[in-house]
Amino acid sequence: MQIRHLGALLLLGAVWGASFLFIKIGVAEMPPETLVAIRLVVAALTLLGVLYARGQRMPMRLRVWGDLLFVGIVGTIFPYLLIAWGEVYIPSGMASILNATTPFFSVLLAYVWTHEERLNGLKLFGVAVGFAGVTVAIGIKDLSLTSAGTLGHLAVLGAALCYAITLIYGRRAFRGMPPLVPAAGQMITGALVLTPLSLALHGVPAPPSPLALGALLALSVFGTAFAYILYYWLLEHIGATRTSMVTYLTPPFALVYGVLFLREPITGGALLGLGLVIAGILLSNGVIRRPMNRRMTEGQDISRPDDRRTTSAEC
Repeated sequence: MQIRHLGALLLLGAVWGASFLFIKIGVAEMPPETLVAIRLVVAALTLLGVLYARGQRMPMRLRVWGDLLFVGIVGTIFPYLLIAWGEVYIPSGMASILNATTPFFSVLLAYVWTHEERLNGLKLFGVAVGFAGVTVAIGIKDLSLTSAGTLGHLAVLGAALCYAITLIYGRRAFRGMPPLVPAAGQMITGALVLTPLSLALHGVPAPPSPLALGALLALSVFGTAFAYILYYWLLEHIGATRTSMVTYLTPPFALVYGVLFLREPITGGALLGLGLVIAGILLSNGVIRRPMNRRMTEGQDISRPDDRRTTSAEC
């Protein structure tokens, strides 16, 4: 991997890790619906501007917009709201660890939904290790369905499930389409659906503090629009398999930001849980293979741009 590609990968992990920090700051002063609606509007306008600047256009076919509407709701509105609501009750670093479970849901859904994923014992073991890591990170003694903290944890896990659903759906629905088109389209449909709902629930928001406003703008422009552009640039240049390494980079960045800027404590359980989650991702996605499997795949290109088994840790 070239230095510029490695630098871009680290930058994407740093940006997506910072998104959890920005969300935590934002929801301290505004409802999740308002925060997410503004995030979607700003990101949609930014991505649309980049799209047209590159000479690309949004499709006009009604069926494509139906797919974009589905992804905009299930893959954008739902997870963004669930993460924002969850961070009202749990630390931003913990939210990043839970969000990293997207690959486990992807593996299971791909097997059940499309039958494209072969589910062997090693992958199942990886999924089990990953979810065990979630339990360790949260702490068994803190698990209670009557606790707001537990509901916050479950909300972020629900967001990871939403990401997995749309990852599998989108790689079929938008196959052969320039990547910025579905990225902009899902932001547009998400903004069109959520903005009226947010206004009906909370009205026109009062101006937040400069800190919250800065966090919201950074989340919208950098954590969403810029991150999507960088993500798809990496897909084009180093392929999906190597780009998926951002999954391992995002939580450590988020944990460090939480400590430095929010004074969130890092517990031993959180670190051990994160380690188990990362180990589970490596196992369930076939990065760690049996020796025989390694010999069989030796010499194959594992980073082809058309390999769509991405494990994005987007926020």
